[in-house]
Amino acid sequence: MFLKITGKYLKETKVIAIDAPLTIGKGKGLFRLYEKFLSTKIFRRERVNPVPPALMPKFSDFARELVKKLEKKGFVLGLNLIEVSPTLVKKIFQDNLSKQLCPKPGLGQSCRNENQKSALICATLAFLHSDFKTRYLGYKDGFLFLPEMSFWKKAWRKKFYQAWMARPRLKYHRLITNIFTI
Repeated sequence: MFLKITGKYLKETKVIAIDAPLTIGKGKGLFRLYEKFLSTKIFRRERVNPVPPALMPKFSDFARELVKKLEKKGFVLGLNLIEVSPTLVKKIFQDNLSKQLCPKPGLGQSCRNENQKSALICATLAFLHSDFKTRYLGYKDGFLFLPEMSFWKKAWRKKFYQAWMARPRLKYHRLITNIFTI
């Protein structure tokens, strides 16, 4: 159904950003390595830790099926078909950028609910990705794409850096990122 509605727009689409688990991991709860990292204390405290794919099996299956169909249309996972987390991005985006993306009601077009805010963030990340302004976090079991650090709040730059440096090296030695590159 989704592809029937959007199919005519796919030829002009450069990037698709999806807020859903596009892959599954082999760990407990089907967690991927980056999800385990984002489940550490600092991210739990901020309430941005991900929900494991095992807790939403139908949604995960739907997302992976959508990936298969989009790959048949020429999209490549991790290249122009990316996984994003609007919950995390809402927290890390600079305040002025968040306000520009979703102004308060009465100031032109506004987001009426959380789903619209999430959709707008996904669209923004797709645009940033097409302009090479996103970074990744992950491993071969899946990658999460985030805006480059120039879009982050200073406090979140520091929190993420501290979490990255404090991660247990043995547990996360395969986790890779290019978030800190310019």
